[in-house]
Amino acid sequence: MLSRFREPALWIALIALAATGFWWAGRDREPAVHNGRKVITWIVTISPLRDFYEQEVAEFERQHPDIEVRMIWVPGSEYHMKFKTLAAAGRTPDMFYSGDVWISYLLPFMSDLTPLVQRDAAEIGLDDYFPEIRAAMQRDGRYYVVPEAVNVALLYYNRRLFREAGLPEPAADWTWDDLVRAGKKLTRPATATDPGVWGCSRMEGWWGEWLIYVRQAGGTVFSPDGRRCVLDSAAAVAGLKFYLEKSSRFGISAPGGYEPVNGFVNQRVAMLVGGHVNYWLNYNQTPGLDWDVQLLPAGPATRRGGEVAIAGYALSNITRHREETWALMKYLTRPAAIAAIVNRGGIAVRRSVAEATLRDPLRQGSPRHLAAVYAQLKYAEPIPRHPDFIEIMLQVVQPEIDRMVMGEFGPEEAGRRAAAAVNQYLATFAGRTPP
Repeated sequence: MLSRFREPALWIALIALAATGFWWAGRDREPAVHNGRKVITWIVTISPLRDFYEQEVAEFERQHPDIEVRMIWVPGSEYHMKFKTLAAAGRTPDMFYSGDVWISYLLPFMSDLTPLVQRDAAEIGLDDYFPEIRAAMQRDGRYYVVPEAVNVALLYYNRRLFREAGLPEPAADWTWDDLVRAGKKLTRPATATDPGVWGCSRMEGWWGEWLIYVRQAGGTVFSPDGRRCVLDSAAAVAGLKFYLEKSSRFGISAPGGYEPVNGFVNQRVAMLVGGHVNYWLNYNQTPGLDWDVQLLPAGPATRRGGEVAIAGYALSNITRHREETWALMKYLTRPAAIAAIVNRGGIAVRRSVAEATLRDPLRQGSPRHLAAVYAQLKYAEPIPRHPDFIEIMLQVVQPEIDRMVMGEFGPEEAGRRAAAAVNQYLATFAGRTPP
């Protein structure tokens, strides 16, 4: 669910349109009223939750006979483009998905929900959201997203491979050293009849893993004011070094470019750092895959640094039915709705739902260490709220990290090159407001 917000290139034209006010062109929209009912629109990704959403909308309409909800179903690969097209035509749907990392991009289209959230704090159970979730709902102290789902970075591991290696399962107090020691014992070279196993995967082409190590080594991407990239700091370089040395020194991960495809599902890697709860359903439907999770191993400076990211609902700032759309948002994020989604696989944004799930004596399947998921929240950190974060990371920083992984230069040079390129980018767009 959260992964649909990971395609930044498709949003560049949308941001330009928002900056120029072009989305006001062509104000032909869905009718405000149809057969005496107020019409609100919701753009929705086609997913396994489609039947659930349709049932929820039907019940909402039954409880609100004066409201009609028109759902705009879009394949996940086309969601961004459809939203851009509607926004450019002045037909921004009344309700749409957003993740906290996208708030900086979608602000030109979003309503500030703070007055509504504060007014209805007791009704929506604002205190029921984990503190980390409430923080992710906000930008500069203002609420913009009501969350439905959350991802938190974790240590995933294959229980069968640990048993076969004669190793105890990962503990909550693990460090990088423990990860390396176990990874070495879990690594099994390929033979003519055995494809072999790597002790730990390495996520390439995205910040999802290496940023964890940078943060746990005491580093970060930006200076506190957001105006400088500091990936060339000693702490940040230490994190990049560990990311590289998983293969080059310790031999627990595949060399650059040789990461097994779907390695964890295919049981070609024993551990995975980071990961995504979206994959739980796939994991649990894979025959023979016995998996679980644990807290991320602590780095030399801190255990903090794993990512937390939410996905939820945003309200259009040109909606003609603000209260009606807000009513739908509240309905879809009430505890019963969140519990129904969690029961299909995932983790809860609400404390009450999490506690009920943990107490459920009938709960089966993986992860068994579900408590570790919620324990990890207090060590998790959101993505930096920089307006250009995604473009900077994927278009400017990631190519340098990829070249490091492929052996073109070391972590010190990668950090230096990345910082220099980002700072040049920031200087070029110096007029843009940092977080």
